[in-house]
Amino acid sequence: MKFKFLIFLFITLYLDIGVFGQNSQKESLEFLSYSELKKGFYDNIDIDSLAIIYAETHLKKAKKEKDTIKIADSYFYLSNISNYEDAVKYSDSIINLTSHLNHIYYPALGFMIKGYFHYNHGEDKKAINEYLEAETYAVKNNNLKQQIEIKQFIGGIKYNFGDYKEALNIFKEQLQYIQKQPNYLNNYKNDYLIALDDLSKTYLRDKETDSALIYTKAGIDLSRKYDKKVMYQRFLLTSGSALYFQKKYNQALDSLIKLQPKIEDNDRLAMCLYYIAKIYQESDNKKAIITYNQVDSLYQITNNPFIELRDVYKTLFNYYSENETEKEQLESVKKLITVDSILDLNYKYSETEIVKKHEIPKLKREREKLQKTLNENITKRTITYTVLGVIIFIAICIIILFYIKQKIYKKRYMDIISNKIELKKAVKVNDNLKIDNELNIPQDVIDGLLAKLDSFEKNKDFLKNGITLNSISKKLNTNSTYLSKIVNYYKEESFSNYLNNLRIAYSIDKLIRDKSFRNYTIKAIAEEVGFNTAESFSKSFFKEKGIYPSYFIKQLNR
Repeated sequence: MKFKFLIFLFITLYLDIGVFGQNSQKESLEFLSYSELKKGFYDNIDIDSLAIIYAETHLKKAKKEKDTIKIADSYFYLSNISNYEDAVKYSDSIINLTSHLNHIYYPALGFMIKGYFHYNHGEDKKAINEYLEAETYAVKNNNLKQQIEIKQFIGGIKYNFGDYKEALNIFKEQLQYIQKQPNYLNNYKNDYLIALDDLSKTYLRDKETDSALIYTKAGIDLSRKYDKKVMYQRFLLTSGSALYFQKKYNQALDSLIKLQPKIEDNDRLAMCLYYIAKIYQESDNKKAIITYNQVDSLYQITNNPFIELRDVYKTLFNYYSENETEKEQLESVKKLITVDSILDLNYKYSETEIVKKHEIPKLKREREKLQKTLNENITKRTITYTVLGVIIFIAICIIILFYIKQKIYKKRYMDIISNKIELKKAVKVNDNLKIDNELNIPQDVIDGLLAKLDSFEKNKDFLKNGITLNSISKKLNTNSTYLSKIVNYYKEESFSNYLNNLRIAYSIDKLIRDKSFRNYTIKAIAEEVGFNTAESFSKSFFKEKGIYPSYFIKQLNR
């Protein structure tokens, strides 16, 4: 079914027709006011000859007074009562006349009129482009109602080609907009009925019959109340179609057959016949084929493709294939291919143009709003992002450093295990003259102290707590100066480092050999090997080996 929009019912809302006393019939039309000429036009719109006189008089008056907007209004009136070609010309005149204006209605209204006539003439591509162009001006001139109407048209396009979810979103927005208007059931009853019709048919196409019937019932009640026969027939068609989907075939068939002779619009008549054929197909295939052919005949007149035509021609093709009617079979498959290509082409074009000219600009407008908000808070956000960036950078650096440190620690651990770091116990071999010159200590004293130090190491006397240079000097029967010089020269380190390194070498050896020793706390291990505190042990261990005893123990346990 070709989705028809009574756009003029929306467009003419701003052209509010007031009620006033009739002027004297003798008064010349040329002396009537614009509002009186407008009233005369709409009062006689069903009589073309009279309506044209009022519209042309309105135009003549507007041109004489050089009133651009009134001239545009005149072209609008004339387009109402013109054929397709002339209506397009009048809409072009409106566009050319008002394209430079920032008017609440123009030039958007000119593009909408042109799009309306293109659409009803089957020129979908042209219609889409005109409505998308109209939206540019509707947004620019902040005309919310035009924007809603344009969205409704786009919703109709999506409906025609099967994007029912998106169409429903648009039509719901349209309905909500109307319901927000003051006294909408009186002032906007036509708009409201069309919105109900849009929703009911879209829900039906989406196979949500319960929802479709809710809006259909509301539409039927209002159509009766306001004596809107055309809209009443539309809702009856939707109701009968919904009954088909609910498999209430007898009830649906009775309703649709009664409605059929009352429908004057060929597009809706084709849809009515389609559902009658679907019901016949359940019990009488021959009747179904006859009715499908009637649908085909109507399409040949209207040339307005609709999705259900695919089903029509597929059914005809299958029927003629089974009955070996080659001529009809070939004809139906040709029509199927043609309709398929038209629907697919229109759908692809529509989707591309809508995304390109409607949805992308919409996203751009949203982006501009967002950019404005961002600019208002630029300092705060910049600081936040900078701080966040610094934190992330520091975190990354910490992770990298941690990884590097772990690799270094691992290598140092392996060096200890493989004995690549040798304990500094070797005694220097120097000539006596050099020793005498550097230390100024008798050779026999040196030899004696070195022997005693060797015994000190072998007996592990270094493990005792509270050892000092003076206490060891007394124990070795020498003075602290001699002992300090000999240790510095032969051990190549200070006495305190010499003592600590002996203890660390012992702790490493014991930790490797004795698993139970690893279960000790660091403090207990420190006291065991002669350190006063866990802290002094850890610092000395790290200074000598480049890793902490806790790390060394963990690696051993692994």
